[in-house]
Amino acid sequence: MSKLKKALREQFDYDVTGLPAWTDNTMPNVITDLIENSNFLGSLTIEEGVKGTKEIALLNADVTLQAKEGCTPSPDGSVVFTKENLTTVPLYAGIEFCNEDLNTKMTQVLNALGLKRQNGQLPAALEDILMAYLMKNLQRKAQRLVVLGDTTSLDAELALMNGLRYRINNNTDVIDYMSSEASITAGNAYAIAYGLFKSVPAELFDNGYEVRMYMGRDKALLVLEDWNNANPYSQVAIPQDNGTSMEFVLPLTNIRVVSLPELLNTNEMWVLPLALTFLGVDSPEDMSYDIKYDDYDDKLKAECSFRLGVQIVWGQYFTRLQLAVS
Repeated sequence: MSKLKKALREQFDYDVTGLPAWTDNTMPNVITDLIENSNFLGSLTIEEGVKGTKEIALLNADVTLQAKEGCTPSPDGSVVFTKENLTTVPLYAGIEFCNEDLNTKMTQVLNALGLKRQNGQLPAALEDILMAYLMKNLQRKAQRLVVLGDTTSLDAELALMNGLRYRINNNTDVIDYMSSEASITAGNAYAIAYGLFKSVPAELFDNGYEVRMYMGRDKALLVLEDWNNANPYSQVAIPQDNGTSMEFVLPLTNIRVVSLPELLNTNEMWVLPLALTFLGVDSPEDMSYDIKYDDYDDKLKAECSFRLGVQIVWGQYFTRLQLAVS
């Protein structure tokens, strides 16, 4: 018996004998946990089964109400389909353990998950722990890629695909709220956010679209500070975090402000209609996860692969903040 096999049995009560042999380029797919564990990704419109490029077929119909005369009324109106393509890219991540660093890595894994050994034993099955650890790390990286991805980026992880920032900034139909302020401070943050809200097309609210305002946590706190300082008798309490974000309703509006870690320390504020913001993923039957034992290298390996892509439709319903040049 190898050292790793013995260590897995003795330290973690886990037998790798039943695991399939490791094969190179074997990349199972997983996405369900990835999305469900991210409040932001889970709020977008999910388009499943996108293997490559798929056209987003949304219908925008405008019909004319008219009097009916006789038995042959004439249809009068127009129908427009979107022509935006949603493209997904294949992504991969994995982690491996060998006997020499097994205990050290496992301690790091448990700390990252907020878990600890119980009477020297793992708090859950090793396979479940490895999957949870991989998903937690992938959720952060996938959300970062979806928000900040840019194929021209010098960051190898962000260069994998174009994300929301790229698509918003490169869509000429997106509405720019031109603020007269050159910076966001505790004395003007609320006014800026409220001005951005007023720039959102009323059509979205009139038709029941769910719309949210996104910004960095630092700017969200400035919005609350600005409002609370000016309104001591109607202050808004600092909200509890929802996952990695804080959320609150912008005072005097019906729109929720959501902080995104990816926008921290930036002056970016976006208003997104969630129904028109698409996240492309794999087919449900392709979503899986695998853990295998490499007998040749004596290593335990966990890996997953998945497809991901993002696209916005009808840019004229998206709004972004543009500060004045100082």
